Amino acid sequence: MSKNPRIKTYGAPEGVTISTNFTVQARSIDQNLSHKWESVSAYAVDVADVNTTRNEFDKYPISLASIDIDGAVEIKAQFAVGKVNTAVIRPISLGIKTSIDDNTITFVLDRPLDVMLEINDDKWQALHILTNKINSDAPTADSDKIWYFGPGINNGAAYSKVTDGNLLVPSDTTVYIAGGAFLTAKLKFVNVSNSGVRGHGFIYKGPNGGAILIERSSNILVENVTSLGATGFSLTTGEAKDVHITGYRSFSSHGNGDGLDFFCSTDILVENCFLRNSDDTIAIYGHRWDYSGDTNNITIRNCTLLPDIAHPIQIGTHGNPDKPETLSNISISNIDILDHHENQMWYQGCISINAADENLIENIIFEDIRVEKISKGQLVNLRVMQNAMWTTAPGRGVRNVTFRNVSLDTQNSKIVNPSQILGFDATRKVENITFENLKIGGKVIHDGMQKPRWYMVSDFVPMFVNEHATNVRFISTISE
Repeated sequence: MSKNPRIKTYGAPEGVTISTNFTVQARSIDQNLSHKWESVSAYAVDVADVNTTRNEFDKYPISLASIDIDGAVEIKAQFAVGKVNTAVIRPISLGIKTSIDDNTITFVLDRPLDVMLEINDDKWQALHILTNKINSDAPTADSDKIWYFGPGINNGAAYSKVTDGNLLVPSDTTVYIAGGAFLTAKLKFVNVSNSGVRGHGFIYKGPNGGAILIERSSNILVENVTSLGATGFSLTTGEAKDVHITGYRSFSSHGNGDGLDFFCSTDILVENCFLRNSDDTIAIYGHRWDYSGDTNNITIRNCTLLPDIAHPIQIGTHGNPDKPETLSNISISNIDILDHHENQMWYQGCISINAADENLIENIIFEDIRVEKISKGQLVNLRVMQNAMWTTAPGRGVRNVTFRNVSLDTQNSKIVNPSQILGFDATRKVENITFENLKIGGKVIHDGMQKPRWYMVSDFVPMFVNEHATNVRFISTISE
């Protein structure tokens, strides 16, 4: 661990693989004075793409480093496996510049941020830097309401409570995973309240699928921890209420390797998360398995999403045709989508709302959504549909959805298929959809734009809107 009071670094315990792609150092910057460089452990973490020639994934080892800081920090990363032609910090919206000297890249973070350093426009040659603010009041041992895990693997007395790979957390208890700590168990919050998990450490390759399950529980906090190598949904809520997820990170490379999945849950706040997953990074669902009930009051903000497979944002699909449910009052804002790459036409869409299983989806707002790249996929996919693989009935409808200040960078995109807005029939419609200040390649698409009079405005997205979608508007409040 560093001796500099403004920066904390952590070693890698035996059993955690170190990346050989990058050598990473960091130093704090104080009043224009630079301190001594500190070595930072870079862990090897698998991410994945689908191999379309056979039934498996191709896995890629990217690099990940985590440090604690208090103030600005300069990062130096030496790339060891090829020539550096370009080095870009994503998300681009942060405006962080890099300097390249041979194969060494330097850049400055002026505050705790989670970023991806992408080499030569190749997301598989990436270094993820996760930074946390130094917490001088962090726990250092167990207490009546704290289960503490210190640096190392499973370094805490509470590990003795793990059964079959699961750590069941009771009410009024917080699991604290310190910086440099790795816990190889799944955290389960089941029928509890006033509990949570915090800290700057990792939930690492647990044996039971996901990293965190919150089921029929309330007032649960998930703060700053990182999931590495989950083999199922990284974090799931089912029939949960009053859940706050902040600063959560997730990286995965397996099938069903979703980031955050919400089933039949209410009053959920998600913020400041960085998700790179091998399936949907965020999915909001109705009924599945033994979860039932409406889903409402979901707020997601200030997050960075990189699904290497499937959707960045998916709403709908699963429901209960025998007892129809409603998904409503969902707000998603200030989101950076680093890429969307999905080969299957059924599952394309940076933002996907698919009403099925008699679901009604309504009162949704997407605001300040920046899509840096679509490698292969669609910007928007809104459908009332029935999918023979996952559903047993079409949905009741999609209505009252606003897209405000959504932008797509077409310069870096590759295969951008037409977006779709498709109602199912005359009684199961998509209706009242508003695009405000939609920017495609820097151009605002709106009803008053200059165009051939026989063209539809949606042609300039491009987007196909069928006869069962009504009141789809494109407006602009930007002065031209």
